[in-house]
Amino acid sequence: MKINNLYNKKVAVWGLGAEGKEIINYLLSHKVTDNIVMVNDTICEKPSEFEKYPLFTGEEIAPVLDDVDIIIRSPGVSIYKSELQKHKNKTTSVTDLCLNEIKHNRPNCKLIAISGSKGKSTSVSALAFMLKKLGYKVGLGGNIGRPLIELIDDEYDFVVAEISSYQASDLTVSPHIAMFTNLFYVHSEWHNGHENYCKDKIHLVANQESDEVFFVNECNEQLMEYTKDISNRKLYNTKDTFYAEDKDLYYKNDKLLNIDELKISGNHNLDNLSGVFSILKYLDLDIYKAVEILKNFEPLPHRLQKVATKNNVTFINDSISTAPEAAIGAIKSFSGNLVLISGGQDNLQDYTDYAKCIEDNDKVKAVITLFQTGPKIAETIRKNVKRADFTLIEGDSLEKSVATAYDLLQKRGGGMVLFTPTSPSFGFYKNFIERGNHFIEVVKSL
Repeated sequence: MKINNLYNKKVAVWGLGAEGKEIINYLLSHKVTDNIVMVNDTICEKPSEFEKYPLFTGEEIAPVLDDVDIIIRSPGVSIYKSELQKHKNKTTSVTDLCLNEIKHNRPNCKLIAISGSKGKSTSVSALAFMLKKLGYKVGLGGNIGRPLIELIDDEYDFVVAEISSYQASDLTVSPHIAMFTNLFYVHSEWHNGHENYCKDKIHLVANQESDEVFFVNECNEQLMEYTKDISNRKLYNTKDTFYAEDKDLYYKNDKLLNIDELKISGNHNLDNLSGVFSILKYLDLDIYKAVEILKNFEPLPHRLQKVATKNNVTFINDSISTAPEAAIGAIKSFSGNLVLISGGQDNLQDYTDYAKCIEDNDKVKAVITLFQTGPKIAETIRKNVKRADFTLIEGDSLEKSVATAYDLLQKRGGGMVLFTPTSPSFGFYKNFIERGNHFIEVVKSL
């Protein structure tokens, strides 16, 4: 759906987070429509700037939706809600409106989107950074923080968007170029199951045209399976393209860089960079110049972020870690003694591989579990980790857990405390940023 379809229509905006508020502001400031109602799942305070517009919650929602022309849902509102299933033909999303606007009304702009279960934020940020330094005007937005609605009025050479499964699930348009980092078991409740999650993620490219393209990590089995029948697919992490091997990134037989030359940590980032450089090569840009540019790219906050070192103990904030696979990648990225702090909101994830990774890495000296998934993680670790030199602790607060981890490593002469939750933050924190900031505050108060 395009924004010009909204003119003078009665519109319901469902969800009053950042995107919901931004679309209301846009509709009003651009005089698209003044006939707006607000909808939110739970009872909340009406935003003061929208005082004149009615707000409906709970059981009030269904009859309101019957009475509007168009429903604009925010990413947190599942397309599988019965109310939206009933009104599919008049439902759109902020993301769909923005992508349609950019693709159809900005002919000189290439729309590039990156998705995946993990690694998409660093990937889009690195890609946008290199494109800017190569001399292009680049807009970066989407799930990474800046709403896409803020980009649609400007002229860009490239718009680089991070797109979540929530945002991709009902798109009516696809980007010119897309990339998938990986596909793991996450977000099943929103999607009513893992199968829907995978299909919703891949829906990002469902509307690509024949001359458009998307890149897939050949090393990820689920990603390969769910994209096997789509003709626009190109592969990366293969020996005849860009691929990662140990700590090095290659283009065919040509070694491009070693992870230690970059400011970002984590060997798993090389897998994702294989896809990023595949995009640059597809655009016929100078990949060797881009490699040198990348060496100045700063890591994003809350992604393997070094917080402090105290008495030979280094504290790493990996609050962005919302899946066991992210923690596994983090564990493999470091040497020396490690104490992990893990736990968050239960998202029906399987921690067996996480536990097996701990069993196979004698550098992991202890794991401290917390929050809702703490008991589940602890139980899985007990079943799979049998090393005599390993300690499992079920913690009751982040403050005590950080202090305990610090003491454990001081007794061993030093090491690294890795805060890698493996689970979402919701229910305990507003988002992973608030969670990461809490960890930083705790570390600084030691």
